[in-house]
Amino acid sequence: MLQLFNLPLLILLLGFVLGCAPVWADVPTLVLSHEQLKEPVDVPASLVLEDPSGDLTAGEVQQLIEQNGQLVRGTPHMGYSDSAWWLAFRLDAPGAASLDLIIDRPLLDDIEVWLYDRERLIAPLYSGDHRPLLQRGAPSPHVLLNLPRLGEGPHTLLLRVQSGSAVSMPMQLVAAEQSPLLLAEQWMHSGLLLGALLSLALFFWVRFSTLRETPLLWFCLTAASVALYTAARYGVISLLDLQWNWLPTQLINLANLGMLIFSSLFLISALKLELGRLRLLRSALFVITVLVCGWTIVSYGHYRAYQTLNGLILLTGIFQLLLLMLGVRQRRPYALGYLLCWSSALLLMLLVPLGVTGVITLPSSFDYMYTYLPVLSMLLFGAILDKQLERVRRALLHSNAQALGNLEQYHALFSSSGEGIFRCTGSGMLIEANPSFTALLGLGSNVSQLSMPQLLGAAQWAEHVAQLQRNQAAISLECQMQGLDGQPHWVYLSLHLRPNQDCIEGIVVDLSERRALEERLHYLAAHDSLTGLLNRRELERLLRETLKGESQLGFSHLLSIDLDQFKQVNDLCGHVAGDQLLRQIANHLQHHLPAQAKLARIGGDEFAVLLRGITTETALAQAETLRHCVEQFIFSWQGRPFRVQASIGLLELDDDVSDWETALSWADSASQLAKQLGRNQVQQFNPDDGVLLEHQRQLQWITRLRDAIEHGHFELFYQPVLALKGQSEGLRYEVLLRYHDPHSGEWVSPGQFLGAAERYGFLGAIDRWVVMHLLQWLADNPRHVQQLAQVNFNLTASSLLNAHFHDMLHSELLRHKLPAHKLCIEVTEMVALGELGVSAQWIKQLRSLGLKVALDDFGSGFASYAYLRHLPLDIVKIDGSFIRGIEADPINQAMVGSMQQIASQLGLSTVAEFVENQATLDCVRALGLDYAQGYCIGHPQPLTQLADNAQDDTPLHVVCSGQCGVQYDHR
Repeated sequence: MLQLFNLPLLILLLGFVLGCAPVWADVPTLVLSHEQLKEPVDVPASLVLEDPSGDLTAGEVQQLIEQNGQLVRGTPHMGYSDSAWWLAFRLDAPGAASLDLIIDRPLLDDIEVWLYDRERLIAPLYSGDHRPLLQRGAPSPHVLLNLPRLGEGPHTLLLRVQSGSAVSMPMQLVAAEQSPLLLAEQWMHSGLLLGALLSLALFFWVRFSTLRETPLLWFCLTAASVALYTAARYGVISLLDLQWNWLPTQLINLANLGMLIFSSLFLISALKLELGRLRLLRSALFVITVLVCGWTIVSYGHYRAYQTLNGLILLTGIFQLLLLMLGVRQRRPYALGYLLCWSSALLLMLLVPLGVTGVITLPSSFDYMYTYLPVLSMLLFGAILDKQLERVRRALLHSNAQALGNLEQYHALFSSSGEGIFRCTGSGMLIEANPSFTALLGLGSNVSQLSMPQLLGAAQWAEHVAQLQRNQAAISLECQMQGLDGQPHWVYLSLHLRPNQDCIEGIVVDLSERRALEERLHYLAAHDSLTGLLNRRELERLLRETLKGESQLGFSHLLSIDLDQFKQVNDLCGHVAGDQLLRQIANHLQHHLPAQAKLARIGGDEFAVLLRGITTETALAQAETLRHCVEQFIFSWQGRPFRVQASIGLLELDDDVSDWETALSWADSASQLAKQLGRNQVQQFNPDDGVLLEHQRQLQWITRLRDAIEHGHFELFYQPVLALKGQSEGLRYEVLLRYHDPHSGEWVSPGQFLGAAERYGFLGAIDRWVVMHLLQWLADNPRHVQQLAQVNFNLTASSLLNAHFHDMLHSELLRHKLPAHKLCIEVTEMVALGELGVSAQWIKQLRSLGLKVALDDFGSGFASYAYLRHLPLDIVKIDGSFIRGIEADPINQAMVGSMQQIASQLGLSTVAEFVENQATLDCVRALGLDYAQGYCIGHPQPLTQLADNAQDDTPLHVVCSGQCGVQYDHR
């Protein structure tokens, strides 16, 4: 089993070994004629053998290369390594021919050439950058070796090369008599390239010395670096000193550093790029460049350093491509031109590193591109940069012309400006001022004798000058200036210091109208528009500052004044009369207050007074004075006299009052207590007073009710209604509302919050919540609706008298497609009989929708039986005060019996409320009432218990609580 498992692995290993085995090949032969040798001929193929140790001799290699060598066609690229490389090819040239070997690859450290005539060594030749110039063969921008005159061929050329840079061997053969011409041509090309680059650098250096534009500096340094690289690479530096053979290599390393860094800085500066996060990448790349180039200098030709530099050149090319793309994205001028021109340099920076390492194969013509494209790119860059500079020059000329125009406009503006403009010395003596300045302050035409300290005040002017001298070249502020006419003028003053001219320039804008308007707006923001008294907002501010100890007025007491009988005047005579009454009352109160007191109107007929620094006894006396003056005040409108009264609450602003909201609430509670105790009196706030505590409790319900409506803290309950005559036709119940406290979890009955809801205007919202949730629940439980005979729910007067509420009720019934005849609205006797004609009208509207209407709590108010004839009702619910204990009260039995008889004659059904035991139930049944409701029938329960998903398919029996023994059956 183990052998079967290892068999595929052995096959794969054998295939790998066979695939890596050397390719045996014969040494390729190059056959040449005299005509071919007139031009350089490329060596088309050669055998290549790697010598990792570098210890093999030419004789050893001659024996090994045919067996272990690898045939390479075209230019051999061996990349970066520490090995020595041997190359071999045969040459079949005409006899007695004198040939030169050209290796078009400078920067090779060590080259050895062994020429064999069959097996006989003719001569070894040596070259390479690590050798002195005179020992490298003929001086050439490349490597040029003069081969000995050849006899009859073929001959074998064996080359050994070792270098820290990338090993690449583009080889050519040419007739020796053609070499001088080729050398002259190569030196001429090198000189032209170098001359062009130096001229370009010099030209733009002169431009930089004149214009001082940063892109010019980086371009000059980049061009100088390219020139230095060209001079060192093509042997010009070697001609300067024949002994320093290491100099060209180190200069090339320095040139690489300059080209990589300065070219990037040139692109950033020329395009004015906003680098953002690329700034960190740029800095990191520059640090890496310095470190890698330093490594190449220190290591002096180590292949790892050159290999890393090769990757760095590739990385820099990608980074510069990002810069150009960023310039195009940021819509920089000439960014697209730079991208097109830089493409040649980028092409070199991207392809050359890949070519010299052998990753890709580059054609021989690429060497010419490599030679000339940098110069062409620099020339194109120079052209674009020159065009940019020309644009800058034109912009400068345009700005100069514009400056002259602006100067003329300034003089025109100075003379005709509506704002005051002036110039003065540092001490404040006026030098010149325009007509608007002199007219504003009434200075006349001669201003040379005036000074700013006279107009602003010596101390204020000295302070402004000190601010200007503390590195604040300009300041602006609103202040008052004193004119020669003696009148103060509110102005907006801007000062600008010109240190080189030893003067101060200023602009003055007249703010008199704006200041008056601001004071008017400030007054309106703090005062009531009707009475001219302080408004609620200003009163709150004064209270807040007093309670925080920030006020210097020291208010000690707060009075809350609520006018009585004001609504009577408003309703009988109209709002115009009401407004006039409020104005006169405000004026009357103001005359009876001490000068240090503050009177404010905080509501329709509500006023407040802040008293300063007095005792509680004095405050009570002052409150009594105000009450008395209101009582004695007689308001006359169109010949009709009216009297009003005031209920006043007094609060001492001591440490128990924490904030202004509490202060207003407690003072209002005291005035409400005064109103409840009979009106026209003064009541001091006492936190232990039960009525005040009840009022505070109602205030606490404001937030709870608002949250209950918004977040659904209400829940619907039901209480069953029992039919007393015959078999029940279906389920009957009344919907009740409960508040579910989200903190304690307890259920709160409406009696605890309806008073607060009525006082603070929540009844309408609660009615809408009940109706919408009830109708939605019924729509969600269709089986329950089929079993339903009637469901009752209560509505308040504010909803019943609201036409929008009727429209909402109608639209919800239509939307949910509910049977309206199964819904009954209960209204209290007091609401229904308040305005009999209006009540009859809205009852008819409800019944026109198909709804039933029940009169709740009948008998509790002042209604008579005659009213029932004028109200289109369906049901009368007899108040529980008549039902509770009726079995032992003959009078109540007689009254309830008469109510039943009258209702029966009018065709109305009757319901007995508060049926709490069996005896009461038997009594109302005996009196002939139609329905009964109370704890004997059933306690209120959550309506969700009647949902369709809470019922099963069997009949549901609800047993009455107590001892009634009555069952209610619904299906």
